[in-house]
Amino acid sequence: MHKPSSLRDYMISILIAAVLLVLFGSYLFVRRGYLFDAPPMVDALYVPNKVIALAAIAMLSLTFLIGPIVRYFDLLDNWLNYRKEIGIVGGLLALLHVIVSYSFLPLKFPQSEFDMLSWEFSAGIVGTLLLILLFIISFKKAIDCLGGKCWWFLQRRGLRLVILFVLVHVYVMKGSGWIKWVTQGGSNPMPGLGILVMVFVIWVVVVRLYESIFIFKNFGLSTKEISMDATLKTHGRIFFIGSFLALIAFYFFIFTRWT
Repeated sequence: MHKPSSLRDYMISILIAAVLLVLFGSYLFVRRGYLFDAPPMVDALYVPNKVIALAAIAMLSLTFLIGPIVRYFDLLDNWLNYRKEIGIVGGLLALLHVIVSYSFLPLKFPQSEFDMLSWEFSAGIVGTLLLILLFIISFKKAIDCLGGKCWWFLQRRGLRLVILFVLVHVYVMKGSGWIKWVTQGGSNPMPGLGILVMVFVIWVVVVRLYESIFIFKNFGLSTKEISMDATLKTHGRIFFIGSFLALIAFYFFIFTRWT
């Protein structure tokens, strides 16, 4: 169902993004010892670009998580009002990340070495193009042209594909390094911010997969009403809370792994 644009909801979504940017930037500043004043061998915008990328991923994942939050916790129903705006702000951050990566990081990503056919870059580009498409069809005129059912189908499938391409893009670039840090350690005992954010993304995916398989029992292939019977709602809430506690336990393990 289309929700009219709201300046207030955009401001709240921008505030959420700002909080994430400050938190992520502060964490990387503590971990690396610099933010903008990078050493000579590192692009000045390298760390800020990383902050922007991970904030975008967190925002898009939050968009994907709002459905379960609203379904299982009645007190948080208002979060549904912000889903569209959070997704759009997250998409704009992702687009900014692409622009900075291509145009302002000559040391990290020389344009002469860009391989658009590689998994990491092609997944990132396709994911960004999907985000642009989802943004375009978020306006009422586009919805009227497509029809409600077609629009909702594209929104649901499009966001799932975006999350998939994000996972591919980030894992191909960073996955081996993260696994090495977890299993063997590294020069810095603090976990990389990318590890922390991607663990959150994986948890979100697990929650949605559980819903599709055990709650809706349709693998996400068709639209279901948000309302559900009390038993299913209880099962979903128990899994959500239990998996969230497992997420916290894993974060504790990661933070204490090499300290």
